[in-house]
Amino acid sequence: MSKDGTITIDGKAYPVTITIAGKAYPVTLPDFATREDVAMAWHDAASKSDGPRLRRVAGAAIGLCTPVGRLAGASFDGSGLLLYGGKVYGWMRERGATIPAIVEAGREVVSVCSEGLFAREAEVEARAGFSDPSGGDSIA
Repeated sequence: MSKDGTITIDGKAYPVTITIAGKAYPVTLPDFATREDVAMAWHDAASKSDGPRLRRVAGAAIGLCTPVGRLAGASFDGSGLLLYGGKVYGWMRERGATIPAIVEAGREVVSVCSEGLFAREAEVEARAGFSDPSGGDSIA
């Protein structure tokens, strides 16, 4: 972690705290499978422009990666991501957090969760030994 409150992953700086309704919370990452579930749920909700679902996923990401989930009294057993996220989301709203603030904080947390989960094309090609026969950068 750097002195400016960020962590660098693959050359990109990410916040290690998020601020919701004027209060900063430290971000810690859950296990791989949970991070993957959060990232996939976020992508699915965002790609469908499903605002209510996106808010619940934001709540889940924040709750699972910060003390907010515990403060909200929510518990996560590995299933029911949206139910858990709804409890955390509701707790934050009841304490004055705005919808845009929750979604933005959720986006920041999901960005940190997502980094390193999915291989990039160049990494896959390098590991598999694929190359473009024409001498280009990819086989696509």
